[in-house]
Amino acid sequence: MKRAVYIDDYGLLSAAGQSPGAVSTALWAGESAASRHRLGEREFPYFSLPPSPGLWLARAARAIQQVAGQLGPLAENIPLFVASSSFQIGYFEEQGAPFLLPAASAQFSRQIAEWLGISGPIYSFSNACTSGFSAIDAARSLIASGLIDEAIVIGVELPNRATLAGFAAMELLSPSTCRPFDRRRDGLVLGEAVAAVRLTSQPRNWRIAALRTGLDAYSTTGPDPSGKPLAELIADCLREAARSAADIELVKLQAAGSPGSDLAEANALRRIFANSMPPLFSLKPVLGHTLGASGIAELAALLACLEAEQIPATQGFAESDPEIALKPTVSRSNAYLQCALLNLIGFGGGLASLIVERQR
Repeated sequence: MKRAVYIDDYGLLSAAGQSPGAVSTALWAGESAASRHRLGEREFPYFSLPPSPGLWLARAARAIQQVAGQLGPLAENIPLFVASSSFQIGYFEEQGAPFLLPAASAQFSRQIAEWLGISGPIYSFSNACTSGFSAIDAARSLIASGLIDEAIVIGVELPNRATLAGFAAMELLSPSTCRPFDRRRDGLVLGEAVAAVRLTSQPRNWRIAALRTGLDAYSTTGPDPSGKPLAELIADCLREAARSAADIELVKLQAAGSPGSDLAEANALRRIFANSMPPLFSLKPVLGHTLGASGIAELAALLACLEAEQIPATQGFAESDPEIALKPTVSRSNAYLQCALLNLIGFGGGLASLIVERQR
């Protein structure tokens, strides 16, 4: 029999705050801290981590140790699962050309383990924006099967020029702001984050009721606009959780302001919830799209909001898109919620949905 898997604790460092509680407070207050980054003759909004002195590796070490410290003491042999889209590319850029690449970018995961003073098994995940949920899924599977009793899962997206330049070259970035589900949405706003969750087999306040990952092969750059693949994935997630659509009290949207992905997600939600749509909200107008760290960062931010009973309004939304015909939350709520769905849609076709349930 598979064991239940719980979230023991979580940590977060982002542009919106240096702890989950600080991020929750910023979300509730409607605060946003996007800066601007210049690429050649163009400039884009960007959510940077707080300034920190020193070279790239030293700044990375401080950020990762700060977030891990929010989880409390770590057993020396705790398994480590690391999710990132860029790993240490910022460090390579800092060296200047030419530089020597390691045998694998995942060597950075070993460095993280050293910074945390742990020596257990190490696993690395890099499958675009769904990396964080893939890492959680792997750790959860091992705990559920009894192979391990706990794990730390870290999402890391740190500053580098290559990521921003790559998305800019594909014309996927907004020149102004993130507008989830809005008629004027015109692209992503990227961001940095370090986030972590500690998973355990011991009962805690929050349980991962279900997690499903999948692939939408409609195109290499965007999801099926009908939303069917994502809807099928959400339906699988509901079946694993033994829940109906009516049990979902809140949906944390992918909704990053991308014209195609926002439409696909809206159509998927209509297939699942029909005329009984739960409240919807997006975190990306405040955190930025933190790519490989986004699943873990947004899970930590959501849990902080739920525990504070402060569900924020979605920033950046102003005008409904008739084609989407759905609105994210535009007013704050102090509702006590027990069951939430989180969606991710990744570049290259990755899909992921996770359901969390409050246990007491």
